[in-house]
Parts: sequence; C-alpha cells; structure tokens
Amino acid sequence: MFLFHQFCRLIIRFVPIGLTTILLVLGSCAIAQSQLPSLSASTANDSLNPPSTVSRYGEYETAPIQSPLDKNKLFDVTSPTIFNRDKVPEGKLPIEVRAQEVNERLWRILTRTLSAKQTPTVTVAILNNRPVLEIHNDQFTRPIRLVTVTEADADFNGKTPDNLAQEWQKILQDEMIRFKQLASPKALAQRIRQAFQILLGLLIASTTIWFLRRMLTRQQQILEARYQRQLAVLAEAEKARKSEAIASSETTEGEMKAREIADLRAQFLTTLQHQFSLNRQLDINKFLKWALLWIFILMWYIGIANIISTVPLLMRWTLYVWATPLALIAIWFGISLALRISTSAIEILMHSVKANPLLPFGEVQRIALRTTTIASALKGFVSFVLVILGIIWTLSLFNVPTSSIFAGGAVIAFAISFGSQSLVKDLINGCLILMEDQFAVGDVIQIGDKNGLVENLNLRVTQLRNNEGQLITIPNSNITNVSNLTRLWSRIDFSIVVAYENDPIHVLDVLRQISKQLYSEPEWREILPELPEVLGIDDLSHTGMLVRVWIKTAPMEQWRVGREFRLRVRQAFEANNIQIGIQ
Repeated sequence: MFLFHQFCRLIIRFVPIGLTTILLVLGSCAIAQSQLPSLSASTANDSLNPPSTVSRYGEYETAPIQSPLDKNKLFDVTSPTIFNRDKVPEGKLPIEVRAQEVNERLWRILTRTLSAKQTPTVTVAILNNRPVLEIHNDQFTRPIRLVTVTEADADFNGKTPDNLAQEWQKILQDEMIRFKQLASPKALAQRIRQAFQILLGLLIASTTIWFLRRMLTRQQQILEARYQRQLAVLAEAEKARKSEAIASSETTEGEMKAREIADLRAQFLTTLQHQFSLNRQLDINKFLKWALLWIFILMWYIGIANIISTVPLLMRWTLYVWATPLALIAIWFGISLALRISTSAIEILMHSVKANPLLPFGEVQRIALRTTTIASALKGFVSFVLVILGIIWTLSLFNVPTSSIFAGGAVIAFAISFGSQSLVKDLINGCLILMEDQFAVGDVIQIGDKNGLVENLNLRVTQLRNNEGQLITIPNSNITNVSNLTRLWSRIDFSIVVAYENDPIHVLDVLRQISKQLYSEPEWREILPELPEVLGIDDLSHTGMLVRVWIKTAPMEQWRVGREFRLRVRQAFEANNIQIGIQ
C-alpha cells in the first residue's frame, strides 16, 4: 500500500511536467497538410521576397514536394519567378500554391491508401503534350492527377520532360509502397507496440529520477541540520574561550585584548569558511536536483519525438518536433544554467570579500552583513537580464518581430518614465546606499524622525522595525540624512546631574569602580571592547554638577549595557549617600 501511494504521488508530480513537454512539442508542430496556408507570413509582410519555403534561382523558383508521412522532401517543382506577389501576372501560378496543391493531393492519397487492399500505382500519361503523373488505386474509379511535368521543371533539372517524369514516377511509386507497408495492420500494431514500450520506459526512468531527487532532498535536509549544529557548537566554544581568557590572570590586560581580537577574527573567519563549505555542498546538491529535472524534461522530449516518428499518423510532425521545440529547450536550459553559474560566482565573490584577513575584525563582521544585501541585488539584476534575453530569443525563434516590440516598448517606457521619476530616484539612491555602505540589514538607523532596525533593504525601499514593532517603509529617494547607530561599534553617552553637596572626587571614584566592575565580568566583557571612560564634570549649574561617562559597546548592545549601568549607578549612589541634583 505504501508503494502504491508513493507511485500515485510520483504520477501526480511528474505527469504535469510530461504533459507540458507534450504540449510544447505538439504546440510547435505545423498544422495538417490539408490546412496549409496558400502564402506564408513573410509573403504578406514583403511581397518582393519569396516565402520561406520557396528558393529563388534567377528566373526560376522552386518549392519542395514533401511526404505526408514525415515531411521528407521527395523532389522540387519549378515555376518562373514572380518578383511581386501582390501583382501576379495573368496565367501564372505562384510556385508555393502549386506545391501546396500537390502536397494536398498526396495527403488525400495517403488517407485512402490506409483502407485500400492494393498498393497504389503511379503511371505517366500525356495531357496537352506534357507528361502527367497519375495515381491508380482499387478504390478510385478514375486516376488522380498528381503533378504535371512542365518545361520549367525539365529546364531547371537539365532533363527532358519524359526522363524527369520517369524519375518522379519512381520516387512516388517507392513512396506509395512505403504508404502501404506502414498502413498494414501488422506494421501498425508493431509501431504502436514500440510507442507503448517507449512510454513505459519513460515512466520507469521518471520513477528512478523521482527517487534520486527524493534522496537528494533528504541529503539536503541533513546538510542544513549539520550547518545549524556547527553554528551552535562554534557559538558555545566561543563563549567558553572568552570566559577562560577573561578569568586568566597570567597575561596583562593589553596582551589579553590583542589576543582576544586576533582569536575573534580567526574564529569568525573559520565560521565563515565552515558556512562556505557547507553552502558549496548544498549548491552541489541543488545542482544535481536541477540536472535531474532537465534530464527528465529532455528524456520526455526525446521519447515523445520518437513516438511521433514511429506512429504513421503522427510522422508528418517529425521534422517540426526536432526543430523548434529542441531549440526552445536549448535556450531555456542555457538560461537556467547561466543563472546557476552566475549565482555561484556571486556567492564565491562575496565570500572572498567577507573572508579578507587584512580587514579589521569589526569591518569583517560589517561586510558579512552588507554582502547579503549586495548579493541579493546582484542576483536579481542578473536574473532579470538573463530572463529578458531568454524571452527575446524565444520570440525570435517563433519569428516574432522583436525589433518592433522593443521599439514600441521604448516609446511606452519613455511615456511611463515621466510618471515614475520617483522610482528611478529610488533605484539610483538604493545603489548609492549599497556602494557607499551607509547602512545594511541588521543596523539600527535613524532617518529624520524615524528610527529602527533595518529588516529589509533593496534598491527601491528601506524597511525599519521600530521599538513598538511597527514596520516602517521608506522610499530610498527620501533618504537624505541617515544616522547609523550600530556601525562597527556603538556608544552610550551616560550623563547624570548630582547635587553640589556631594564630593565630586568621590562621585567620580564611584563611577570608575562601577565601570571596572562591569568590565571585569565575563558576561559584559564580551560586548565591551574597552573600559568605560569616566570623562568628569561637564557642566555646573543651579541644578547641580553634570557628570558624563562614555561606554563603548559592540553594535546593538548599547541599550542592554546602558540599562545595566544605570541600575548599578542607582544602587551605588544609594549605598554611598550620593544625592541626585534638583531640577
């Protein structure tokens, strides 16, 4: 029962892709022979040039007579050149119309041959002193006139009309024999059986691909879980290492600080290397899944093409199946491959920038945040360009005049540009923000009267999350002055007014003791790059003495440290009977 459910899921998942491939193949095929248009689109667009099916050789034009079975060319018919198809001379017939009439008669003969008992016979008759090829069949009461050998046919081929008629007779007779052989019940059953074998093989191969993709998906989940575990282990190891370093008293404070910075940089670069290594494995896993998907598409395409070339009633589409659909698949396979290569190249480039050992540790952390936004913007731009190229090539493949489309699009874009100047400004300013590294995702910034954590940054807008949880969206064109509160490091500007009755030296000593105690504790030492600096008395007024302390912290930690420092100042002032100034 489990296998049955898995097989049903396989069918539900892959049948839509198979049907899409079938529609792609059949949708690009030519219409039936009996419905061929008299003139091609190129004739309607340019009457001075011959249609795509017509070849011009000076005074003569030729067009192919094709087998209704598989569109293979049997021979060419010839007529005098018509230089302007809008003004066809009286008594002359365009060569494409003549070829169309012959091809339609061949199609009618084929449909009757399927139910005939004997093979049709091709004979040469004389009508108006010109050889005429006729088809005799046991279902016809009179022969069907197929084609007349004209003087233009004989002159172009360099043969007499009789010799050319005999040559065409042999070609057509061989084709009638092939008609009859393929129309026999035994041959038809054999070919249908071959088609079902191909279809069965496609289903078996699709099942194999499905299982392989499923295995790759499970492996991807394992790699992602391992990635998260490695990050957790590295974080715990980093905390333990810092605690041991702070607790150790064998080194001086300056030596400890230098060693901590070096160790932090090495540990951070090691973490980046682990991340990059796992990301490479994940990329390989995704590439294999992508390759299996394209193998599946190509497999179904080749299988459908073989089925069409096997079944007699479908053989007339064989040439079209191996033409436009194959080119279409090749185009989008190339676009998809280019997308994957460009994405990997961008990630490798961003990793080389992040893992630069010559940069300061804080700048390395900063670049690690910034490159995420830059990589996202680059990937979006490259994807846009490649998809546009794919659309252009696809339109060209179907003979859609892309030049006129883009000319009209340029006019429309020029008209729209007047109403979307702010959008252009947003994009330009977004590029400048990224290039100048004004801020990045994860920074806390202030823009005018708005402030908050940068949650999203793209070329058009910047989104902030403020203290109340509100998501603020600001167009990049409105960003003129920005304050970055977390660039590399942050600072607490702590100031407090104490009463004149207090001894200023004692007040400053108490603040220094609080600063040293906070800096010496492992929990806070991790986020305090240096000892808080007690600046002294900054102002004297009737309210009291203004005392100022600067506390340098890691980015995003100034609020937590500030709350802890204020609490300790309050407790210390109470314990030392230090009075607060009066407003």
